Amino acid sequence: MASNTVTGNLVCSDGTNIPLKLDTTEGTETSLTTDTAYTVAAQNVGDFAPGKTVIAGLVSCDNGVGYCYILSQGLVAAIVPWSVKGAVTNGGPRLCQPYTLKAGDIVKVMNNTAADREGAMAVYTARGVSRIFHVTPTGGATNELVDLQTGNSIGDTLQGDSIVKWFGTSVDAAKIETQGFFVVDALGNVIGSCSAGSPIVQQPSFQDAYGVNIALNYKAQYLTNA
Repeated sequence: MASNTVTGNLVCSDGTNIPLKLDTTEGTETSLTTDTAYTVAAQNVGDFAPGKTVIAGLVSCDNGVGYCYILSQGLVAAIVPWSVKGAVTNGGPRLCQPYTLKAGDIVKVMNNTAADREGAMAVYTARGVSRIFHVTPTGGATNELVDLQTGNSIGDTLQGDSIVKWFGTSVDAAKIETQGFFVVDALGNVIGSCSAGSPIVQQPSFQDAYGVNIALNYKAQYLTNA
């Protein structure tokens, strides 16, 4: 796997900007630290600016990208919008909800190759929960997206909650045989559809989910033809 440079910037409510930069290996989730050209020492965001409230931000990779988030105490505390360089249409998209940094918080990013088929669905719920579900298809199949931290289904992870915003990314394009990523109930009925755009072509952005209510045994999935 090649090594390339991941860059980013977080914007805080008081006008503080937190520039991010790190040379990372493709296909490996990495802790993205501050840019030493502007912050002297490379630090995790929680140690660099504890108490600052992040309201917007973007992280960009060279060739492909899986996901990006702020990790706090083992869970996704906030989803950081992600993109591939050159496909950026909004350099400072807002977070779904402002997030106040705590000591120890880390920005995590998955820097992928352009050919990596990892699909990711970022969701934000009515209870203020942020989660990322992902899967890497290897052929024609029904592919279930599972929680990044636990490996559990969307039903096990978000039961009793409702998705209000989401976006999906995948480079599979015509290989996808569903209208993006579907959420299905215990009987297999489609109750929500999240678009799955290629981050190489266009920067993803959060969309209204129109209240997708989640219960036990629900799944997030999509069909591929190869």
